[in-house]
Amino acid sequence: MKGDEFKKFLEDINGKFDTLIEGQRLFGKKLDRHSDENKKEFKEVRSDLLILKKDVWEVRKDLSEHRENTELHVIKKKKKAS
Repeated sequence: MKGDEFKKFLEDINGKFDTLIEGQRLFGKKLDRHSDENKKEFKEVRSDLLILKKDVWEVRKDLSEHRENTELHVIKKKKKAS
């Protein structure tokens, strides 16, 4: 009888280990999937950031050119008025 109880105990432990191993495997897959999603999202954010930096640079350039043209225009008007 004790041999049967011990055998049942070992089968129970074996089943629990199988469950634990399966859970660990599924958790690993989920982590891998999450990691891949984060890498993709990071690339998208980085790309958007580079586009935004380029847009800001162009706006600053245009603003600087506008300021220079406006200052030159004001100086020319002042010279003509003199």
